[in-house]
Amino acid sequence: MSDEWFVRVQGKEYGPVSTDTLREWKGEGRLIRENELRRADEERWIAAGQFPEIFDEVEPPPAPPEPTSRARTWREIFGATFWIYRQGFARFMVFGLLSALPLFVLQWTLPKLPFPDFFSETPAAIPAQTLPPISVFMLLLFLAMLPVSIAGMQFVADDLLRGTTRSFAAQFSAALARWSGMLGAGLLVYGSYFFWIFAPFAAMLAVIGGGISALSLLLYLLIGAFMVYMIGRLFVNFLFWEQVIALSPHRGLMALRESKELARSVRHGPRLDRPLYRGVIIASVWLLLLIVLMLSVQLPFTLMRFAGVSNPDEAMALMQTLSQAKTPDTLMIVTDVASAIVNLLLRPLLAASFVVLYYDARARAGRTGDQ
Repeated sequence: MSDEWFVRVQGKEYGPVSTDTLREWKGEGRLIRENELRRADEERWIAAGQFPEIFDEVEPPPAPPEPTSRARTWREIFGATFWIYRQGFARFMVFGLLSALPLFVLQWTLPKLPFPDFFSETPAAIPAQTLPPISVFMLLLFLAMLPVSIAGMQFVADDLLRGTTRSFAAQFSAALARWSGMLGAGLLVYGSYFFWIFAPFAAMLAVIGGGISALSLLLYLLIGAFMVYMIGRLFVNFLFWEQVIALSPHRGLMALRESKELARSVRHGPRLDRPLYRGVIIASVWLLLLIVLMLSVQLPFTLMRFAGVSNPDEAMALMQTLSQAKTPDTLMIVTDVASAIVNLLLRPLLAASFVVLYYDARARAGRTGDQ
């Protein structure tokens, strides 16, 4: 059997050439399976793909699915969350400190306000305060670092979930690139929360300030219920805003719209499989954990503080003294430091869980086609 071949391409014949030459042509893309071949000692033309001597490679196995492209069970979500938290702990802490340190210093440099005396018939007016330069600087630094801190945590969790290896410098650079988008969306998100808390609360105070009656109490409760309703709607609409800004190409209002649509996707699936319910449950568990840990940290110091107090007047006097103290005492310092550490430790846990949930929601929405 001859080891020389002729090739026919668009009616033109080339050859004779050796098997090795044909393999070189195949590697260069000059010979494809649809071209015709015949051996030099034969007359019949056959598609090149039918000759194992030339196209003898085994089809590569299909690539495994992306870790972010599949839906997860509750057990897998929590398992992935804690694994990401452990593996990325050091980087989470660095990104968390970028905003935690300015916020902590800001807390300690803000002017002290007198504690209101609830038992006095004529409560003292709160004096006007001027922010010292250090407080203004720390406020601006906090606002500048918060977008980087939020985006950085998303990238740490995303890289670990994908199995991607990137240096901290690369993740920090990526977080800086998202700064403007994260800041703009953050101002809109937190501004919306502030408005729908402040405006109804001011209305509630105005209703009660006009005198207590059955009608005023009813109106007070209705305004409060409306405020809770609006906060709930905002929470749903902004459920995935951090993940969309950091991990998708969407920006601005398009990102917030994507977050809303993703949160409300999979409408006809089981309730516990819907992104909306999963997000609410995970956020509620995290909030409950935060409250429990904060109480566990602060309650012992609070009890120590009020150990010798026997009546409300003494408690009020103690609170007034603490609020007007020029320098904090040891218990106050320890309490605030412990509270700040709890917040620092728990923030990455929420970020990791919502990155996992974000991809779970995308997989479920894409699989069902329910967007």
